[in-house]
Amino acid sequence: MVKLNPQTSPKDILSALKAASDESRLRILHILTYGALNVNEITAVLGMGQSRVSRHLKILADARLLESQREGSWVYYKLTEDSSSQNFSSGLLSTLTPFASSHPFFDKDKKSTEKVLSDRNKMSSKFFDSIGLQWEKVQQEVMNPRSYREKILSYLPAKLNTILDLGCGPGVLLSDMAPRATKVIGVDTSHKMIAEARITHQKNKKISFLEARLEELPVKNNSADAVVASMVLHHVSNPPLVLQEASRILKEKGILCLVDLKKHNQEYMRDNYADLWLGFQPELLAEWLLQSGFEILSHEELQTDSVFKILTIKAVKKGGHHVRT
Repeated sequence: MVKLNPQTSPKDILSALKAASDESRLRILHILTYGALNVNEITAVLGMGQSRVSRHLKILADARLLESQREGSWVYYKLTEDSSSQNFSSGLLSTLTPFASSHPFFDKDKKSTEKVLSDRNKMSSKFFDSIGLQWEKVQQEVMNPRSYREKILSYLPAKLNTILDLGCGPGVLLSDMAPRATKVIGVDTSHKMIAEARITHQKNKKISFLEARLEELPVKNNSADAVVASMVLHHVSNPPLVLQEASRILKEKGILCLVDLKKHNQEYMRDNYADLWLGFQPELLAEWLLQSGFEILSHEELQTDSVFKILTIKAVKKGGHHVRT
């Protein structure tokens, strides 16, 4: 149901309705439900010229149905996601998107969008497969991982049953977490990383591994006491979906330890280290966490010896959050 803010003007209502009345713009709104896409990706999915797509994007942005997100020289577009907003446009989005499956282009656009996102993940996995155990050395080239790993350990309670480390890489953090839990599970999309981590930790019976997409974890609902996502969100296609998965698998009052780069403009990170996103604004992470059913308990910014700042967040899954099935 579309909710009207008393301050919503007739002009805003007409602008949103007009923007949503075009078939091509409805297709754009549909594909953006799968995650943020840049202009080149949108043109590839829709099979349209860039100038035509750009015109549609401007109309949708002016109507506040979507918003732009700059990543260095790239610009991504995403659906308006301010959960505190009750403007007409955000209400219209929530009304329209459930009916996307009835659109004649639904299946084609869905498959094309999933291919775009899959290609992103393949590029990231290929990079990590190529470096294996060298990842620790690579991280030390741009920041000191010890500082934020100590912060993660300080966020974790002393006695837990199950901890999941999302994007565990070669598993450097797993042995430090093992004394705090009955079971520690490292999850990564990279086959090489998982293989290397298995060898490193083969004598520790507490530690096991899953090779899986972080946006679709093969883990039961409400089964983990804590989830760690350390320097991983900027490598995945759909960061909000990873946080939703973390919420799904966590028990009520379960702890999420989130560490990532603060927003920056160092584009060489994309080329040299397979970063899909150039860090995140704290406000954006807070919004995603709220939408995923988390309450933030603490957050800090750590300055590295380089130009980068690191965000560390401890959050707890709130009771009664709807679990996506």
